Formats: sequence, C-alpha cells, structure tokens
Amino acid sequence: MANQPNLVFILCDQLKYDCLGYAGHPLVQTPNIDRLAESGVVFETAYCASPVCSPARASWLTGTYPHYHRQLANYGPERLDPDAMAVMRPDAVTLGDVYNEAGYRCGIAGPWHLGHDHVPQHGFEEFWRVYRYQGDHPDIMFDYFDREGVPNIYEGKHPTIKSHGMQYTPISDPRQQRTTWTINQGIEFLDTQDDRPFFLYLSVKDPHPLIAVSQELIDRYPVDQIELPETWKDDLVGRPGYLGKDKGRLPLDMDETGFKTMMAYYYALITHIDDEVGRLMAHLDQLGLTDDTIVAFISDHGEQLGEHHAIQKRMFWEASVRVPCLVSWPGDLPSGHTVTTPLGGVDLAPTLLDLCGLGFDNDIDGRSVAGAILAGNQPDPAPVFSEIGTSDGINFRSTAPEELAQRVMMLEDRWKYIFHRTDGDELYNLADDPLEVNNLAGFPEHADRIASMKSAIQTMVTKTGPGFYEWCL
Repeated sequence: MANQPNLVFILCDQLKYDCLGYAGHPLVQTPNIDRLAESGVVFETAYCASPVCSPARASWLTGTYPHYHRQLANYGPERLDPDAMAVMRPDAVTLGDVYNEAGYRCGIAGPWHLGHDHVPQHGFEEFWRVYRYQGDHPDIMFDYFDREGVPNIYEGKHPTIKSHGMQYTPISDPRQQRTTWTINQGIEFLDTQDDRPFFLYLSVKDPHPLIAVSQELIDRYPVDQIELPETWKDDLVGRPGYLGKDKGRLPLDMDETGFKTMMAYYYALITHIDDEVGRLMAHLDQLGLTDDTIVAFISDHGEQLGEHHAIQKRMFWEASVRVPCLVSWPGDLPSGHTVTTPLGGVDLAPTLLDLCGLGFDNDIDGRSVAGAILAGNQPDPAPVFSEIGTSDGINFRSTAPEELAQRVMMLEDRWKYIFHRTDGDELYNLADDPLEVNNLAGFPEHADRIASMKSAIQTMVTKTGPGFYEWCL
C-alpha cells in the first residue's frame, strides 16, 4: 500500500474544452491549471460518453457507456423509478468502489448527481460531503450558508441574477461560492488523512449556471474584448431538424452585448476555478504530498457558449462533447506530453486505476492508456463513441425509450459520424471542416464509410449489452 499513489480527481461541470490558457484561449486566465498541464499529460482530444451531466459522470466513474450503466437522463428526485433511466444501476462499479476495496481512504465533495445524493455510497461512505443537487433532503452546503449568514444565491431567487442565455450574478462574499466550499471540504479531507493512500473526488459544479463570481474577476474580462464564435449565425442548412429545436438554441434576436456580458462572467468563473485549484495544489505541496499524488482535471461535458447559435450541451458538436482533460503525476508521468490520440469518456477511469496498479474486475467498455502515457508515447488509435437522448428524454421527464436513447456519435480518424434513430444522419470531416457546418452524410461517395462506422457502433453497443440502444442493431 505504501507505494501506491494517491489520486485527486477534479471533475468540473460544463467547462468548454478550449476555455483554458494551456488550450490556447486568448483571454481566459488559468495559470494554475496551465502549470498542471505543463507538468503532466494533456489529452488534446478527449470526449465525454454523453454530453449531459448525469450520464457523462456515470461513465467517467465506471468506464462504461450509458447503455450499460443505464443512467440515460439527468438525475432528479422525481425520477428515482429505475424505468426513468435517471439513476445509475445499483450494481455499477465506480472508481470509489475499486479504490475503497483496495484499502484507499475515499472522499467526495460537491454534487454526486447520480441518484440519492443524500445517501453515502459507492466507497465514499467515510467522507461524504455531497450537497443536494435536487430534492428536499438536508443540504450540507445550504446549512453552511445559513450558519455563515450569507445569501444563498443558488436557490435561484436572488434579485441580482440576470440571464442572457445563461443565468449569472456577481457575488460580494467569497463564502457564497460553491467551488470555494467544495475545495474547502477537500482541504479538510487532506488535513485529516491517515497513513492510507487516498482517493479524493472533487465534484466542481462550476462553470455550470448559475454563474456566480466576484466582481474583481469579472473586471478582468472587458466585454469589448470578447468575440462571438465564428458559427454564431449558423443557419443549420443541410443538417437535421432536431438541431434547431433543442432548448439550447438561442433566439435569432439575441442581445449580443448581453450575451458577451454573460461570456465575461463564464470566463471569470473559470479563473475562479483556477484560483481554487491553485489553492488545493499549494496545500498538497505544503503537506508534502505532491510527488505521490496523481491529479486528474476534466469536465463532465462541454458548453456551446454561442457556437452554432446555441448554449448548454446535449449536442455532438465539438464544443458540447469534447472536454478538457489532463493528468499530472510529477516524476512518474512525463511532463509536457500531449496526447493527440482521442480519449473516450470510458477510458479515463481504467487509465487512472492502472496508474495505481489497480483495475476493474467487471467488464467495461473503456481501455487503459496508462502504459503509453507513462512511456511518453501515443496510444494506439481506437474509435471513440458517445450517446445521447432527446431534450425531452434528458430534461423534460419523458421515460419513452425513443426519447432516452436517440443518437450515437462515433469519431475515427477525424471523421465524426452521428447515427440517428428518427432523424437524418450526420458526417463531418473535422480535418477539412473543423466548424462542423458541412454535413456529408447524403453524399454517395461516403456511403461505404458510413456503413463501416455504423457497423462499428453496432459492435460497440453489443459489448456490454445494448439496452435501450438496441435500435442500432
């Protein structure tokens, strides 16, 4: 046990893959995360297994696709019936289960978001600092706000909240901020550590709305310096009709200055996340734990942030399905190594376990790339997949199979294919068309490629059982 590394797993929510300094963003300031990237391995093209919160999180933690872990929709307390497919199957094996069984001390802080948030579970029973995501059960973070006597902005009723696509507000007291609270819990976990190796899962709800951040950080991002994305006026010509009907589609008369103001808040909140990551890393260093600790930093899914005139997620556009992902382990993983081979949302969990000399005993969909990155090499190419339902299935409480399991994405050699249950298919060549505006699915010269990719999707969904994705067969 003494030679096994610790793991700090930082999972943000709705963080766009390119909104970080190391990823080349011209404005967003993230010096602490940039240092993690410089000291470790950056997965340049990492993709979530489903571009929506609960299904993506279940996949990051289990190494399995949604059709297996059965969390096909976002968790809500009114959807605890297993038929609603909004709660992870109870026999699913998570990172917490494996690390706990291996003798690690396991802790979580932030939202669980996978069902029954108020019940310690899946190896984290010893340190369960999960605040309520939804429902009426007690909330550890809301109780903190009450004790501290600070306004609880996350109840959604504060008069300062504005909305230009996504809700945002300035805050005047750092005690109001949920990422700060989450990192405080993580530091307490580190300060109460014993001689066991540990697994600390920090579930950071930001920069998902409500976007709440200090005026000091907001002022770093003047609105006149912010540019709208190239596809802001995308008319979606040549692409399936569902894209224009999603709840994330913005009004054509959207106030552009207001939207840029919201973007400034979003950027400022990412800088706040970076400040808190820096505070955590400084504490690890102070405790002498840095060299013995793997730090993984990712997001559950992305954020459209105006690309294709949309916000939020649920889409297979790069902004929604692609995520930032880096792993640092000083002295063991090579520093400054960029992995260009795409990483799937089911691959990170087995990779992290493998780095610690552990693994899943059950069948999973993902693969470990630990050997390649330890050697500073590129993993062998492999297809990457992602799955999603409709807006109604994910957010509006439908339990119909055709709503919960609607589309499958496959990425291979910079070709992205989207197989639809009820709408037209999509095919994009990301090398020639990085903005994803030219749908090639209807061109006869691509028929063989589509047939091959569709066959690969069928093979993928049968590996651990297709579930509601049996329509693919």
